[in-house]
Amino acid sequence: MALTLKNDVIFKAVFGRENKACKAALIGMLNLILDRKDDPIKSVIYKNPFNVRETDAQKEGILDIKAETNRGELLDIEMQFTEDEEIIERNLYYHCGMVMQGLATGEKYGKLKKTVSISILNYALPRLGGEFHTCHVLREARTGKTLTNLMQFHYIELPKVNREHRPIMELTEVERFLEYLKYAGEPGWEDYVEALKRQGGKEIQMTDAIMREVTQEEILREKAIARDKFLHWQASCQRENKKLKGELEAANAQLKHAIQNLAAQGMDTAKIAEIMGMGESQIRAYL
Repeated sequence: MALTLKNDVIFKAVFGRENKACKAALIGMLNLILDRKDDPIKSVIYKNPFNVRETDAQKEGILDIKAETNRGELLDIEMQFTEDEEIIERNLYYHCGMVMQGLATGEKYGKLKKTVSISILNYALPRLGGEFHTCHVLREARTGKTLTNLMQFHYIELPKVNREHRPIMELTEVERFLEYLKYAGEPGWEDYVEALKRQGGKEIQMTDAIMREVTQEEILREKAIARDKFLHWQASCQRENKKLKGELEAANAQLKHAIQNLAAQGMDTAKIAEIMGMGESQIRAYL
């Protein structure tokens, strides 16, 4: 079974373990994604370092990486494999918790730490628009003037990266890195990944070196494979639920149309209910 960086166990093992190489890879990824050339992140402290023996790969809901930068910024980074229709609401809920954790009891509100959520998605969210990377902060609704940058929500949608299939040489540095995240370990994409490694920056090189080590660790492989099976099962259930939901909505629309046609012919609700085998209150709900 192929193990990729879209598997959150692998992702966290590569970027979230308490060692020098993982921290360097995480810092490189963050500076690239957040475009921190002028104000680079220099060091991070893990708040929940990865430990494979403590990870229940099948039941763990969110395998995110929590860290604090040398500037005191609090970060939450996650790789999301399966679609989640409530991800924005979920992010908001957990982000509020991160904000509260960043202020010690008795501290003034002016000491509030900057909090940054980064969600790397293996699917597209149409409501976010066409860009593969969007950053959301608190703004005034009419003028667009920023109220504060202390809360940031970053969404990176992998399917939107290089949708035009441009050659690697035409991609930006961050696009190359995200293409690597998308395809590393995927069967059939080996040549493309090798080309990305040759033409990409040090961030790809660091990540690739750790990934090769990680995927050779027996216990971690077992956890990652179990997680991969669970994620694919979850995705299959979501697809089936979406299909059933669509069929139910179509059937409901047909029922509504039939009831409204009978009403248009002058039939009262009692007669329609008798024909349809439904209660009058149900019939009225469709009219």
